[in-house]
Amino acid sequence: MTLHNLLRKIHIFNALEDQDLDELAKRLIQRRFSCGQVLFHMGDEGGNLYIIRQGRVKVTIPSSDGEEVILTILSAGEILGELSLIDGKPRSATVQAMEETNVLVLYREDFLDILRGRFDVVQRVLEVLTQRLRITDISLAESHFLDINSRLAKKILGLGRDFGIEEENIIRVGVRVTQKDLASMVGATRESINKQLKVLREKGIINLTGGHIEILDLVRLARRARTSAEAMGT
Repeated sequence: MTLHNLLRKIHIFNALEDQDLDELAKRLIQRRFSCGQVLFHMGDEGGNLYIIRQGRVKVTIPSSDGEEVILTILSAGEILGELSLIDGKPRSATVQAMEETNVLVLYREDFLDILRGRFDVVQRVLEVLTQRLRITDISLAESHFLDINSRLAKKILGLGRDFGIEEENIIRVGVRVTQKDLASMVGATRESINKQLKVLREKGIINLTGGHIEILDLVRLARRARTSAEAMGT
């Protein structure tokens, strides 16, 4: 994928004209991170926007006892660091590469230059931030109102939607996710996740192979997940 095409896929940049994209491209700095390498830690000095060109990263909040809460997994064509880009404050989360990852870095000063006089770009930045806030609100509500079974099913459905590869009527999640990762994502213990995964396997809804989840029965998995509205009684 060309750099222009990549930038066109990113919501905050897709209103820019070709000449603006050319100017933006000149300001981007390429960086490469190996699997397991941290792009930045929570509390680090902020100010730069990261555009994922290739690979995947996980966004986490670490706890004092060494555990972590996985907020999301991002892949090529997505951005991170937009909060610090706007306010210049320290990073609100830790980001770690899940595989070899190439990113493009845009410094805050360069981004602010682009924003000046471009309300259409400002509007798109606000839309991205609003969407992130809505996702956070939904996750908070689900953690209170949905049981572990529903939360896990919804998370597997989401992973299948975002990273799924269809292979002979089976959806294979194309990113390795451990039981510990799943526990972190849905706010549960590893033991409870292991129990629920065992139930899903025994019922023929999913399969686990080589660290990857395979969705065998999408309809039954969706039925177990239910919608938030149904689960919350609305």
